[in-house]
Amino acid sequence: MKRALLGTVWIGSVAAAIALVFSFSKLLVHPATLLEKMLRLPPSETISFGNCLLVVALSFALAWTMLELSNFSRRVTVLLLVLAELIGAAWLFGRAGLSFSPWPAIVAVIGAAALGIITSIASRRGLHRRLALRLFGGRLGQPEQDRLTESKAIDFSQPVARTASFVFCGIANESELIDDLSPTDCAQLTRDFIALARKHFLRAGGYLHAADGEGIRILFGFPNESASHAVEASRAALGFRDQFRVLASERPDSLGKIDLRMGISSGTVVATLCDGRAERELMIAGEPLELARRLARANQIYGSEILIAPRTFNDAGKQILARPMDFLRSVEVHERLEVYELLALAEGATPEEVARRDRFWTAVVYFRERRWNEALAEFNRAQGDTAGTDRPLQWYLRRLEPICLKMASDPTPAVEPFAPLL
Repeated sequence: MKRALLGTVWIGSVAAAIALVFSFSKLLVHPATLLEKMLRLPPSETISFGNCLLVVALSFALAWTMLELSNFSRRVTVLLLVLAELIGAAWLFGRAGLSFSPWPAIVAVIGAAALGIITSIASRRGLHRRLALRLFGGRLGQPEQDRLTESKAIDFSQPVARTASFVFCGIANESELIDDLSPTDCAQLTRDFIALARKHFLRAGGYLHAADGEGIRILFGFPNESASHAVEASRAALGFRDQFRVLASERPDSLGKIDLRMGISSGTVVATLCDGRAERELMIAGEPLELARRLARANQIYGSEILIAPRTFNDAGKQILARPMDFLRSVEVHERLEVYELLALAEGATPEEVARRDRFWTAVVYFRERRWNEALAEFNRAQGDTAGTDRPLQWYLRRLEPICLKMASDPTPAVEPFAPLL
């Protein structure tokens, strides 16, 4: 209210001053004469004191109206109605033999409307920028903040749904670090890890949802919408994995102690403002958040580093290189969730990597069909020159070898002895 009152005062004053200056300096005489002939209005005389008061009153009224209305079409409608009434009043006064010059009021009305609309747009953009900084300052990189403030405002007065990809980047051996390191060293290592991950993922365009001793959680596709959120999340995760490997090898006594595992899940998240807090915060909820956490933890079973959910795999499409890993139990008792290991971006994958992925994929298909010997042969082919270093592949070999050895001595069809995990 205070801001609107101040805006009304200065806009109304400026618009009235311009109209009165134009009138008393005779700058409106020539255009007024032409318009009076076109509209068949009686010639206007010198502006009277009452007309001056009308100019001032209309200037303040239009300024207030333009600041209060948010819809552009309503503003234009009000302006056109006032202009029509002024011209109609001049015509009626002329027919009654009275003198009334509508032109100072018309100039004042147009000036007040123009200034009011410009000020309202500028104020709304400023308010949008301040709200974005308050909600997302420190959680978004500068390019994403700029994009957010330049785009259409997000109204969080009601819950907002977004399709996004969630990255959970966790410290898998947190309990071991607590046992092996002093509290001071463990806390410092966690801070270093969070600072490194935060810097990387914000630079990659993610939204920092949370960061603590367990790890860091990043959203892609929120608050700025993005059709390629799954690819963006995959690219950022792969980039951080490669960066972390280099730094871990350079600093084996600190970052090298961390067992890095990541999970990526895509789906719908809902964001709303928390009520009853001094500083307003966003609360974000959705299945991708918990699923990404589960995937990050499941990496320890297979020896993988980045697992992705099926929707992430489908949304990213051919832009990523991934291979099927296993089925996780879903919320529903009879449903299982297929998960994939993220290997690389398709644009940077070599022909050898693609061929190894394809052999691994074929081997998994044989494994699920219980064609044990064919699966074993295909997994061995998929090893190539990475024998012993491909831990997910070794995980499958450890499951297959006992079965194949048993089949060599007992031709009875073997049943895979391992129950579904998680």
